[in-house]
Amino acid sequence: MDVSEEMKKGYEYVSAGELKSAHRLYSRLARKGVREAQFNLGLLYSDIRNDRHDPKKALKWYTKAADQGMVEAMVNLGAMYCDGVHVGQDYAKAREYFERAAYAGYTLAQLRLGMMYENGQGIDKDYSQAAAWYRSAAEQDSAEACIALARLYGFGWGVRKSETTAINFLEKAIKLDSADAMELLATLYYYGEGVAKSHKKAFDLFQQAAAKGNSNAQTALGMMYMDGEGTEASPEMAIAWFKIAAAQGNAEAQFNLAVAYDFGNNVKQDYKEAAKWYAMAADGGNADALCNLGDMFENGRGVEQDFHKAFVLYSDAAEKGSWLAVCSLGDMYLKGEGVASSREKAIELYTESARHGCEEAVEELKKLNAPIPAIDEN
Repeated sequence: MDVSEEMKKGYEYVSAGELKSAHRLYSRLARKGVREAQFNLGLLYSDIRNDRHDPKKALKWYTKAADQGMVEAMVNLGAMYCDGVHVGQDYAKAREYFERAAYAGYTLAQLRLGMMYENGQGIDKDYSQAAAWYRSAAEQDSAEACIALARLYGFGWGVRKSETTAINFLEKAIKLDSADAMELLATLYYYGEGVAKSHKKAFDLFQQAAAKGNSNAQTALGMMYMDGEGTEASPEMAIAWFKIAAAQGNAEAQFNLAVAYDFGNNVKQDYKEAAKWYAMAADGGNADALCNLGDMFENGRGVEQDFHKAFVLYSDAAEKGSWLAVCSLGDMYLKGEGVASSREKAIELYTESARHGCEEAVEELKKLNAPIPAIDEN
């Protein structure tokens, strides 16, 4: 059996989940210097699902394959060093491997190199260089590179600002079947940014992206169904899309679903279900979910009343920019719930919240006959 036939057999082993057999075959070929086997052996050692998971050995075999000019191995090495996965983060080495593969014309390497220049990873930010590498990848039909170029043209970073060019790159990415590009262009149509505002076009694009599993598009589609924008209003469809997106971990969809259960909006009111989805959205960093979950613990709604948990949740939400949470902290100080009662501290928190436009805080200040601050426009 020649090498190509043996490699084919190795792929069959992997596809069938016979990883031990694949490991034996690749190990034998790798020791003979077959770079494809060295690379695949690296993949096996990189896979955390594999009993033989060993990052150091993965690094060893990727390096051997890269030394023989295999661009896929170079990119995997670059990614390991750039992201600090299983190895110490080393941007210089990452850039070296990405450059070797990028100059060899490998699309993914060009994309990753562009990202390093755009984000200033180990080097000064250089949007012009980022654009150049993204353009090289886009010319090879990289949808991600097209989206990256659209971003640069939209902001005028490293290129002359051009909304038309940005849209053109998004449209190219859509032709390459990118759900992310569909969602981005849909958002532009929804708000009328760079294109004529059209909720119908936004809806159609969100629908296409949602069907491909884009959770942001699924959430946006739910909102459009809820509000009847670009389509007939359908609360049932809205809830259905929120559930699909929420199951994928989309924090905004989880929050929307929680609100629906909390207030009985188009579903049967269920405080426990609301608390569950608020908690999941809160884990995803949603400040509003943290605040609302705090309210549930403060009032014992769907959960056992716990002022300490409420205070912690409100504090976390406040740190994430929720001024309603700041107001709620004021409530806890005023009532002495979980903290020592302090009218002065409550007024301080209400004032700060009101300064940022929180109407609930303004009402509390009025009740206390405290001065109402001007809203901070900055």
